Amino acid sequence: MSRPLSRRLAVVAMALLWPAASALAQVDERALKAAYLFNFIQFTQWPVPPEEPFRLCVLGRTPLDEHLARLEGKPVLNGLHVSIRHVMPRESLAGCHALYVDDSQRQQVDEVLGRLAGAPVLTITDGDGLADRGMMIEIHKRDARLGFEVNLKVARRANINFSARMLKLASYVAGG
Repeated sequence: MSRPLSRRLAVVAMALLWPAASALAQVDERALKAAYLFNFIQFTQWPVPPEEPFRLCVLGRTPLDEHLARLEGKPVLNGLHVSIRHVMPRESLAGCHALYVDDSQRQQVDEVLGRLAGAPVLTITDGDGLADRGMMIEIHKRDARLGFEVNLKVARRANINFSARMLKLASYVAGG
């Protein structure tokens, strides 16, 4: 086989395999984001301890839905069990202990945060720049690694505290 032909075959093989490798990386990233959400709950303290079940609300439908569904029924916070509840943008957020807002719902953030108005609901997003707009925790991807930022000022307004261990792991803490 000539060198140019083997090079062309390698390029074709890469082109065929790239989507599969990309999809695998996305699946892993989604699972990791769901794990981050679960751990954020574990390292958060509410002004009044949440009651059973611990309700993790999700705004709309997200690419994480399959992985978030796997959290259903898992124990958190002294034995409370996670319950996943999908809410629509104008739906009541009563009963939510935490709210995840995917980047695809970023247009709804200001309205949703306005309705929460300092209520003790842990807010988490993966939308770039949304911590600056009032979300408490923002998961981000930098240099092919996931990390997170914390808007401590917003959390304190809602009387929500985070463990020092979690804050040490944050790539940035605003209002600290």
